[in-house]
Amino acid sequence: MNFQNLTTIENPETYIDVAFKSAEAAGASKRREFVGKEVNKLIRSRVIEITKIKALTKTAAKLLENIVANYPSIDGLDPFYLALVKCTIDYAQLKQSLGAMAWGAQMLHRLGEDAERRIRATRQLEYVNKHRQAFYGRAASVFKQIKKNLAYLEEARKIMKKYPPVKTGIPTIVIAGAPNVGKSSLLAALTGSAPRVAPYPFTTQQLMLGYFETDSSRIQIIDTPGLLDRPLEKRNPIEKQAILALKHLAKAIIFVLDPTEACGYSFQEQLHLLAEMKKEFQIPVLVVANKTDLPYEKKLAEDTLLVSVEKKLGIEELKERVIKIISA
Repeated sequence: MNFQNLTTIENPETYIDVAFKSAEAAGASKRREFVGKEVNKLIRSRVIEITKIKALTKTAAKLLENIVANYPSIDGLDPFYLALVKCTIDYAQLKQSLGAMAWGAQMLHRLGEDAERRIRATRQLEYVNKHRQAFYGRAASVFKQIKKNLAYLEEARKIMKKYPPVKTGIPTIVIAGAPNVGKSSLLAALTGSAPRVAPYPFTTQQLMLGYFETDSSRIQIIDTPGLLDRPLEKRNPIEKQAILALKHLAKAIIFVLDPTEACGYSFQEQLHLLAEMKKEFQIPVLVVANKTDLPYEKKLAEDTLLVSVEKKLGIEELKERVIKIISA
């Protein structure tokens, strides 16, 4: 899902100005059609003012309808993005604001139809223009009534525009581990290219994305710097919600250990974090010991895969294990 195409939500005055200019342009065009023709003034005035009303109604309602159409169907979002919405935006207010756009469009159509009926029914020339002016005022009032909703939708758009462009329809592996254990380097080794950095709307966190191809599918690998690198009790509520969102994506975890402890964290601390990840995600976990080309004394579990990103040792075997999990 790519939220980069969400268009800017303007203030009411901007929309009112666009709609009114459309109405006046339509009226001027219709007035030119009467040049040189003998037409009753009342009839001519009715036609011109109704043309303005129709143009304003159509333009103004379309502006609001386009806002709704431009937003993704919130309840139809992939669970990952729905989780992001619910923990970065006031979900109820977002839905209420989108509903206000639909209400505004319906109200504009209703007011336009009412103004047209009044103009067709009047027999006095001076009232034709008054009915149109009254409609203009009511139409402007509709936009002013949804001013706060427009402002909130623009605020929400700015947040959603920062959502990472992850591919929710393909198998995804999440890399976890303490800081400085070589997660980003492992991501690059697995994918054969520099990871793509994408913002993650939780404090200053980012996701690092990469992909590698198999004979039958494409696999997405995600590293989460600063997010899955410490125990849950040390995370703030927003980070915990971010992890919940990630749970919707991950089909498995690659957990990276540094048995040399060169990362600055004891081996015991790293094992504690590994236990936390297993408990939190409850999905297959591939345990990888990195930097194993360097001397270390720690005893590793039998199922731990030994790799050296620096020397590219064990990378192909890790890929094979990932493919086996994805294919299961």
